[in-house]
Amino acid sequence: MVAGLSDEMTMESVEAFRTRTRAWMASALPSVEDPPLDSHALQRLLFDNRFAGIAFPREYGGAGLTLEHQKAFFDCAADLLRQVPAGYDHLVSVGMLGPTILEHGSHEAKLRFLPALLRGDDVWIQLLSEPRGGSDMAGATTRLTRDGHVYVLNGAKMWSTGAHVADYGLCLCRSDWDVPKHRGLSTVAVPLRGTPGLTIERIRAASGEAGDFCQEFFDDVVLPTENLIGEEGTGWAVAQTLLLHERNAAGSIGYGHLGPRLSGEDPTASDGLLGPSALLAALRHRRTNGAVATKLANAYIESVVGALTSARIMAGLRVGTHRGGWGSVSKLQASVAKHECIRTSLAALGAEGVIWDGADVRLDNAGTVWLGSRGGTLAGGSNEMQRNIVSERLLGLPREPSLDRDVPFNQVLRGLPAFE
Repeated sequence: MVAGLSDEMTMESVEAFRTRTRAWMASALPSVEDPPLDSHALQRLLFDNRFAGIAFPREYGGAGLTLEHQKAFFDCAADLLRQVPAGYDHLVSVGMLGPTILEHGSHEAKLRFLPALLRGDDVWIQLLSEPRGGSDMAGATTRLTRDGHVYVLNGAKMWSTGAHVADYGLCLCRSDWDVPKHRGLSTVAVPLRGTPGLTIERIRAASGEAGDFCQEFFDDVVLPTENLIGEEGTGWAVAQTLLLHERNAAGSIGYGHLGPRLSGEDPTASDGLLGPSALLAALRHRRTNGAVATKLANAYIESVVGALTSARIMAGLRVGTHRGGWGSVSKLQASVAKHECIRTSLAALGAEGVIWDGADVRLDNAGTVWLGSRGGTLAGGSNEMQRNIVSERLLGLPREPSLDRDVPFNQVLRGLPAFE
């Protein structure tokens, strides 16, 4: 057991944990001013010292503490300006997929998958969207068929971020076609490296670069039944849990509170945006007309409001006053604010935001960032879906009508119009 940890029967107080954390960080974690350490190496360092998966049970590789302890850890790292694991792959694995497996996986699945995930050895992603599905995730037609002691997977997924570098994907698929669409789904863990019958292709982004989005094709992919996460037919509940954690992570809430994103507080240097400090500098030093100055001020206000929104929801989760889809509030606010910040960057930077020297595409240019800016308003569910969640689940307003909700899915498919 790591020195300073309380015994198994008594949980360490948050204050004692914070004191121990600060002492360890001061001697073990590199400063943000040091050369950046590989994210996987940082995660392994945290794991070896029981600071990875702080709110995960010890038997699955975590520290056995609470989300309040996790928040204290990453708040300390921010205060001390210490490097912590960053990047979208880490956020998805530890902040989204890990807690989903923790909630729905069998004991054996948790023992098998979670320690390697928390150690940083395995990167996980989600395999949800399909070429024909649009926003109707429950209409998945990727087929999972039981064949004795194995499953056989056929179909296609797309818009899967990071599939080309990930180790596992949690795939939502159709296992029963004779029941309504929400009740015929299952989720299964798919190894993404060297799997026979699996083809992964990167999708070229609007910037012209081969981006992080991928599409996957499954042709008789054979999977052990032990890879099922949750019971057969409970895939919709698993997917909803995953999306809840994704929306929380977008607002740095709950398991998704994992420190600053890769771009840090001021993303100007890394992705062409004007972060909070640069927004203030622009107001002071740039010659801006009244409209641009107002946009800069509003963008700065939104950056402050976003942090306060996340902090309030985190406090509500801790004391029990905020349950359910509150992450959608934070996700909606963050995605709208970031899109407007990108637009404001273009307005403030002028020609500097859309031109550069040389023939190579500049991915850290504000104009290039703008080309992909809508991704944040779609990932994790579109803004329209977030508004539905807020109105229906938090405000108690009537649900939108759904004509196929209780119809067996094979009948829904037969009722679809034919396309040329």
